[in-house]
Amino acid sequence: MLSHRGVAASGAFALLSIWYNLQVVGHIYKTVVIGAGISGLACAFRLRQLGIQAVLLEASGRAGGMVSTVRRNGFVFEAGPQCPRFPAAVWNLVRELNLEREFVAGDPKAKRYILRDGRLHLAPFSPGGLLATRLVGPQSKYRLLSEALRNSHPPSEEESLAEFVERKFGAEVLDYLADPFISTVFFGDAHKMGMESAFPALVEWERSRGSVVRGALSAYKSKRDAGKSSHLPSQRDSNAKHRGLYVTDALPSLGSFRGGMATLAEKLAEKLGEDVHFGAQVESIVATRAGNSASEAAWQIRASGGQEFSAEAVVLAVPAYAAASLLQQNAPHLSRLLAAIEYAPMGIVSSAYDRKQVRHALNGFGFMVPRREGLHTVCTFWNSSLFPAHAPQGTVLMTSFVRGAGGGLMSAPYDVFAETVEAENAKVLEISGAPIERTLWRYPRALPQYNVGHAHRVSEIREALNELPGLGLAGNYLMGRSIGDCAESGFQAAEKLRGHMRN
Repeated sequence: MLSHRGVAASGAFALLSIWYNLQVVGHIYKTVVIGAGISGLACAFRLRQLGIQAVLLEASGRAGGMVSTVRRNGFVFEAGPQCPRFPAAVWNLVRELNLEREFVAGDPKAKRYILRDGRLHLAPFSPGGLLATRLVGPQSKYRLLSEALRNSHPPSEEESLAEFVERKFGAEVLDYLADPFISTVFFGDAHKMGMESAFPALVEWERSRGSVVRGALSAYKSKRDAGKSSHLPSQRDSNAKHRGLYVTDALPSLGSFRGGMATLAEKLAEKLGEDVHFGAQVESIVATRAGNSASEAAWQIRASGGQEFSAEAVVLAVPAYAAASLLQQNAPHLSRLLAAIEYAPMGIVSSAYDRKQVRHALNGFGFMVPRREGLHTVCTFWNSSLFPAHAPQGTVLMTSFVRGAGGGLMSAPYDVFAETVEAENAKVLEISGAPIERTLWRYPRALPQYNVGHAHRVSEIREALNELPGLGLAGNYLMGRSIGDCAESGFQAAEKLRGHMRN
């Protein structure tokens, strides 16, 4: 039998255990957001604005996901977006976070180049530029410029981008105009990328107007007319709350921050404060009930180190393959749909040189490389030309994105990986000597691919998600890969959960 002292000690231990469970395990959060990339940060931030308690779990030791900035010796090295667009959704975040003074505008008219036969050619963005370019021949130019005069219709089944471009404009346009842009923006393969998945507007314009150009002009006219009828001067002056939306329309569309793109993620994490848990690798999520009673948890989340979180709702703001793994037990159909989304590997080499080492003027954004050129490099951005303050005076900084497939370069030693890419740049830009600074990143599964069938798969994902109240998804595989799309995905997930909690 226990002594009185033993009974007292046991009682004290029991009370301590009950207190611990109430504080750590027994506490039920309104929402747990998993993943502190831009989508997850935006979701948690919007939930807070909506008055919904949320905790954000991030496996790594920093926020931002693939938006990664390294600041060293006066250089600002970027792994993610180099000079992205800032749509209204992101401008609102910038304003709410008081980051306006940190923003640095990029020049939307800065020159872009495309490599052909080892030489850089200006990318054509106008009829005059197309007529002057040597990237494609006369027949290709004629097919491009006369598209508005012809009638065509897309097939009933989804085409790949390569099939679409070859059908309408020919193989040369695919190889030297479409492919380099698609590789740079989507990191995708034109022969696999689906038109309705990546460019639904182009399909609709051709279907409704028989011409992409005529469809685009019609859509532009409709948007312009709608804008004229809704944006009346009296409305602008009478509602100060919405005046900021008109201001953002006049702000630069491209840019970054003085300290790099990670500034946005870092500021969001700072605002969220103790609600962000770094080093919390989520190992499992389990649905514990169906319904919407605040008196009990709907989800139990177990993270590394034995951490447990109970929540009424969960948002998975992680890559599709990671979400698929977490949902295998509770939502096998949804898990299979998510697991089917392909991701492309990607490498990044960011190199700095003394200005005198580089003979090229570096006058513009940078250059894109068609697959036909046979290089590992997809594109190279001239960071110090876009943002002079991102490199010390007398130096230049450039960042190259690298194809993951072929040659085993992604698994090569880091010095071999970097030197291979730098040698390709050296030949094109006439660079002598080794860089004075360098930063590398390699991602085996970097960006989701909008391949043929992706749009249909996303529709199925959303249908399956509707059957799981209290579960949200956010990420760049759902609605777009830009910073704005990622933020909007997080906002939408937050709004949907608010609706669920009201029911």
